[in-house]
Amino acid sequence: MMSKIHLQFESFKTKSGLYDTNIVQLALKTKTPSQWWESYGDEHPELQRFAIRVLSLTCSSSGCERNWSVFKRVRI
Repeated sequence: MMSKIHLQFESFKTKSGLYDTNIVQLALKTKTPSQWWESYGDEHPELQRFAIRVLSLTCSSSGCERNWSVFKRVRI
């Protein structure tokens, strides 16, 4: 699975095949990354699934902030 994703990522990075078309390049400027992958990732389904899963992860620092607020109270 990872070797397929690696090969597909190389195709994406070098903008070969579908990724070389003008409409796909213009969509990079108008769509969110997850929308773009949903629309244009069909050529590489394993990479598409991986990208959408990564882009769907939530980013938050609230867990870290909670830890730091506790650490501030610790006296050494």
